[in-house]
Amino acid sequence: MKLKVNPNRMELLRLRRRLVLAERGHKLLKDKLEELMRQFLESARKLSALHQEVDREFEIITRALATVRISQPVAEISELIPEGNLFLEVQKGRLLNLTVPEFRVKNIELASYDLFVTESEMDVAVKHFQKLLPKLLEFASLWKKLELLAKEIEVTRRRVNALEYILIPSLKETIQAISSRLEEIERSYQVQLMRVKEIVRHH
Repeated sequence: MKLKVNPNRMELLRLRRRLVLAERGHKLLKDKLEELMRQFLESARKLSALHQEVDREFEIITRALATVRISQPVAEISELIPEGNLFLEVQKGRLLNLTVPEFRVKNIELASYDLFVTESEMDVAVKHFQKLLPKLLEFASLWKKLELLAKEIEVTRRRVNALEYILIPSLKETIQAISSRLEEIERSYQVQLMRVKEIVRHH
């Protein structure tokens, strides 16, 4: 689709400069899109592997707690193990132009409990939960990273398509039309000039 502009040399120069910028921007955006896709697939693979690890840990914890609950009611279990403290740390990582949050366990303070009145499976559950928690936070970080990457990929793809299928073809079509019009005017001017010369020669 041609752009509505005046068909003159100044406009032609301006459009040619605009086309160069559009093509350069298109290349940069395509490179960015490829890198975003690479990062997305790499993060998705990591998330899939981590998901399996988290599932395994949850399975061990669930089995251990099920054994504990057979011999002790839930209300008693919560009384036997006092609350501890968990300190988390949120850092900001950079990925291209994205700010990606990274969650980490800064410190875990487990409250002590009486080993003689609790099932040994409780120790198993506690130890595996300590292993699980950093993985859960990493899982959350990766999930958020994938969300941000998916949105950025969608935005970047729309921009690439707008340049590739709308702006650049329109600029090329308009440049071609103005060039043709100017050539036509130039030819017409040359014909007129030749006629004037012919008239002058005969007089």
